Amino acid sequence: MQRKPTFLSGAWLSTLLLLSASPLWAQTPLPPLFDSHSHYSKADAERFTPEDIADKYERLNIIGAMISSTPTEKTEALHQVMPDRIAPFLSLYPNRAHKPVWMQRLSTLEDIEAKLDRFPYQGIGEFHIFRQEAYSPVLERVVRIAEERNLSLQIHGDATIINRVYQLAPDLTVIWAHLGTVPVPEYLDRVLARHPNLYIDTSVRDKLFTDEHGQLRPKWRDFFIKNQDRLLAAVDTYSTQRWERLDQAVANIRQWLNQLPEPARSKLAWQNGIKVYKMPLLEP
Repeated sequence: MQRKPTFLSGAWLSTLLLLSASPLWAQTPLPPLFDSHSHYSKADAERFTPEDIADKYERLNIIGAMISSTPTEKTEALHQVMPDRIAPFLSLYPNRAHKPVWMQRLSTLEDIEAKLDRFPYQGIGEFHIFRQEAYSPVLERVVRIAEERNLSLQIHGDATIINRVYQLAPDLTVIWAHLGTVPVPEYLDRVLARHPNLYIDTSVRDKLFTDEHGQLRPKWRDFFIKNQDRLLAAVDTYSTQRWERLDQAVANIRQWLNQLPEPARSKLAWQNGIKVYKMPLLEP
């Protein structure tokens, strides 16, 4: 039997055309993401205003971000535009030249507390330091300041530094950047077990997590699920080009996050960031 053609009335046809043109019909809302490690430095501010960044976050449903910058005043400017969305961290670098030597110079300590008194920073970092500088008196003083003021530290370094910080201040909250310097699940398991107040961000390690077909590698999937309360998804806008390509960076992160079961997926994506950075809970 030949089926008769079906015709829509003019009213129904108009309704369907209107819905198909609607962004709500055409696009599935993006899942929320908290970026637990990023920067907004001088070169970034010259390319993107704080309002530009706010627009990017709104469009990509980035509900919050930990930001530090060189100079640190750029973080303050971004926080002023998005006070409920930015967790500001104090940078120890007045300029890039200070980055490899801050722990060797007492001048690093000169105005830290004045800046902390002046602006509501939630932590100190990201700062770079490795095992040969573990007993730096400048590092020790930074740790003491964080302990006295109940601030977190974000550290780009090796496990020797993490161990030293916890030797000085066992109750401190530390965010270990980039899965540390040995991003191997078995190794990270041991460090996490040793330090109950340690959290680890995943920034710029995304290519490790998936195979050539984009599938989450079993060892990383198991690691994420096992340590779902201690891990933080992160972008790390380490350059202006990273800000320019933020859409792709965020898509790459969501690609592997979406392969995790709940509740691990939501914990890594945004819930842990809200908790660790003590942010107000925006509607995700």
